[in-house]
Amino acid sequence: MIRVKFVYHFIILLCFFTKSYAQQISVLTCGKGQEIYSTFGHSAIRVVDTLTKTDVVYNYGLFDFEDPAFIPKFINGKLDYKVGKESFEDFFAQYVYQQREVKEQILNLSDSQTKEIISFLEWNILEANKMYRYDFLYNNCATKIIDLLEQKTKGISLQYFKANPPSSFRGLIHQNAKQSVPMIDWGMDLGIGLPADKIATPREYTFLPEFVYKSIQLSKNEWNQKPLVAYERVLLPVSEDIITENTSSPLHLAWFIFALSIYIRFSKRTWIPYLKSFLFLLFGLGGMVLTFEWFFTEHGITKMNLNLLWLNPIFVLFAFIHNQKSAFSETIRKILLACIVLIWPFHIVFGQHFAKPSIWMMWAIFILLIQPKVVFVNNFDLLSRRNKF
Repeated sequence: MIRVKFVYHFIILLCFFTKSYAQQISVLTCGKGQEIYSTFGHSAIRVVDTLTKTDVVYNYGLFDFEDPAFIPKFINGKLDYKVGKESFEDFFAQYVYQQREVKEQILNLSDSQTKEIISFLEWNILEANKMYRYDFLYNNCATKIIDLLEQKTKGISLQYFKANPPSSFRGLIHQNAKQSVPMIDWGMDLGIGLPADKIATPREYTFLPEFVYKSIQLSKNEWNQKPLVAYERVLLPVSEDIITENTSSPLHLAWFIFALSIYIRFSKRTWIPYLKSFLFLLFGLGGMVLTFEWFFTEHGITKMNLNLLWLNPIFVLFAFIHNQKSAFSETIRKILLACIVLIWPFHIVFGQHFAKPSIWMMWAIFILLIQPKVVFVNNFDLLSRRNKF
């Protein structure tokens, strides 16, 4: 009888440890790539089951390229992402091809926590549940993993990485985008408004995969009072070829426009008014894009954009009338000039940061808009006229 009880308890204990080892959950953090969509890296969840011999990845970064309304939805901030399940082999092959780093953090979880996570993920990939409204800062592939650990798994105590000094969303975006394809950093800086200049909380830092990784490193599991990460490893090392800085490109363009504005200001060539019209038209079209993103889309980060003060849609009108000697043309010029001047007090009051290329472009526009008096009064002639009376 004692022997039977011993065998029974041994089997139960063996099943317990077998079950614990059978299902292993880890967080994958993927490095930045050279494509626009991979500028900020990626996060995903891996589940390995040694009993069923399955190795799958739950990926919250999927979207439907075949949707005929894909581009309009993307532009309007109404693009829905989805979570899907794929084999780890297929997932990993993409990063091998792109030469992007992949790191893995194997989580220290109890059986019940493991079950909670897998049950939620399986529910989440169902057709009725897999779609979610993407938000660049607050609802993306990285924040979804934090939401899962924070809200759907009992006993996990997340400790968020605290940067010193803390950074704004704009600063965090810049740190990543400056290593992407040319002009992306400046383009994003132009497109985002005052919401991006808010100092991000440690929790909000996790819109970037690298800070999901750092925060999980600091966290622990209350279940056994041990670190949340049992161990970690690099599955694919970073390729040095993938990191290329292109921050000089937009600055060189801005310097060129600034030098061109000086040339235009003092040149008397007959084609100069046409060149000014072309530049004003470009500035105006840029302003129309920013206006659309502010007022007609659901992108929260593009609201309240003070770049509209210099990339002003009114330039579209001014491009066709700037060479007219009329009161209306002069009024429009003064309005545009006032907007440029107002940038600096608005910057001080509201705190929106402007990139260096933008500042040089502002000076270029200022030079194009100023018009010193072209009629000079001869003081001696004025005195002679007075002496006649």
